[in-house]
Amino acid sequence: MCPAARIRRSGENRRPTHQTAPLRAEDQPIISRLFRRKISEARPWGSRRERLRRALGEAGVATGHVQVDGVRLRYGLRPGVGEPLLLCNGIGANLEIALPFVQALPRRPVVLFDVPGTGGSAAAGFYPSFRRYARFAVGVLDQLGLGHRFAVAGVSWGGGLAQQIARDYPDRVSHLVLMATTPGVLMVPGRLSALLRMATPQRYLSRTFMARNAAHIYGGEMRGRPDLAIEFASMTRAPDALTYMQQLLTMLQFTSLPWLHRISCPAMVMTGSDDPLIRTVNGRLIAMLIRDSRLKIVEGGGHLFMVLRPEATAAEVEQFLAGS
Repeated sequence: MCPAARIRRSGENRRPTHQTAPLRAEDQPIISRLFRRKISEARPWGSRRERLRRALGEAGVATGHVQVDGVRLRYGLRPGVGEPLLLCNGIGANLEIALPFVQALPRRPVVLFDVPGTGGSAAAGFYPSFRRYARFAVGVLDQLGLGHRFAVAGVSWGGGLAQQIARDYPDRVSHLVLMATTPGVLMVPGRLSALLRMATPQRYLSRTFMARNAAHIYGGEMRGRPDLAIEFASMTRAPDALTYMQQLLTMLQFTSLPWLHRISCPAMVMTGSDDPLIRTVNGRLIAMLIRDSRLKIVEGGGHLFMVLRPEATAAEVEQFLAGS
């Protein structure tokens, strides 16, 4: 046997085996805390589907899908009696976010939908505009057999969509409700720090980010209440990245100032006095330009007063819809 063979057999040229040192007792509490923190971060997202399903059931909202312009869109329908209300959500938002308001609203029919790429709707490649999104929204109503008159409400980004719907379908829109919204890019801007945080969908991806930044972004009811921020985040579904850019681009090229005076249906404009994103002057401007309108300042209300003060907001909306 050659010397090299004897060396290999004896193991003299083998690499030494490294054994993992046992975890020191003083390190175990640190590792345990880190592990528990990761688990607590993940737990709300792991059970999100069940929470969303339960929230839909409590609000009496049934969901489904329809095809509009070749895009598969998810809708939510709360049955009721009378003229339906079409509710348009904020940027990147899934329809479940609006459920507290829907649940507080008296039993009139309510239709919600996820724009392409949000919630349960398929993403779609198209050049974005509120006119295009308006076709999607009204197309959902038509597919559900609600091809007659309806009221439309919009919050934040959805307020721009609601304005466009009122303009494009004047013979079908009976009432217009605008909440925490603007006339578009020609507006008095909110706080820069809030707008910069709003420009990213990170708040939909991390409940920690939401808890730390909700007061800066939304103001009002979120101030000093990270628990509300986490609860709100637990009801969200992150939008498709392309979708978020499409919605941002839509708002950046939109203004309703030249034609707001042509809206003929009654309108109610609601805005929070403590909204870092939308200054109250924007709501005052919209109400001034729409001929048949009323203005409601929500004292102390932030950008999310619709879902964080659902009973009071629903009462104002129902009184307007029933009385005008």
